[in-house]
Amino acid sequence: MKTVLVTGATSGIGEACVLKFSREGYRIIGLGRDTKRLEKVRLSALSNGAQDCRMHAVDLLNLDEIHSFFKNMVAIEKIDALINSAGIAYTEKAEDITIDQWDEVIRVNLTAPFFVIQAALPLLSKSSNPSIVNVSSIAGRTRSLSLGCHYSTSKAAIIGMTRHLAAELGPKGIRLNCTAPSQTHSPMLDSALSKDGQVSLAKTVPLGRLSTPNDQAEVIYFLCTPPAYYINGAIIDVNGGLV
Repeated sequence: MKTVLVTGATSGIGEACVLKFSREGYRIIGLGRDTKRLEKVRLSALSNGAQDCRMHAVDLLNLDEIHSFFKNMVAIEKIDALINSAGIAYTEKAEDITIDQWDEVIRVNLTAPFFVIQAALPLLSKSSNPSIVNVSSIAGRTRSLSLGCHYSTSKAAIIGMTRHLAAELGPKGIRLNCTAPSQTHSPMLDSALSKDGQVSLAKTVPLGRLSTPNDQAEVIYFLCTPPAYYINGAIIDVNGGLV
């Protein structure tokens, strides 16, 4: 049985990944902070075909919780795919960003994914074809239209981290790739942009609509499958042609 670990499993792209990998028969391990949402997503995963689904409340701001989680994963023999989807964002302009906000965004969006990867390496190395997919953003490619500098900075850094680790871990058989979604229907987008703003933004996308979480999950899943086994260190734009 193949196992996927998904961070940010309770909403948006992370939740869509849980459901996609469930339909493909994976064992699901999901991380999130909202215990009620974790249970709801767990039941959805099982009803969608997951061979097993285990949801864990882990605060990615707390490195001790990350380390404790992996220390207690003695019943899991390997991880075949790791999806770093968890992320946070604020909308403040540069002059209003506080040090606490800056640190929080960088820690969740950049520091936590690195240390999740680091802690997962022993289990990934036991898979025959391990894959890591980091979720960046169109903001990491250019800039954000609605979110703050700290968000764009963290997402640009994820791209750099992915490229470096792909070169470092590739010789060990561990592939790393990164997706760069454009604005995707999610609670994060709803908090950053009004419904009217979303309608206006959709009109600027060549495909004429905003992304759905499932649009993103399908590409992430592909990067973990045999047709993608020679893709390593790639940044895949999933943006409907928006630049």
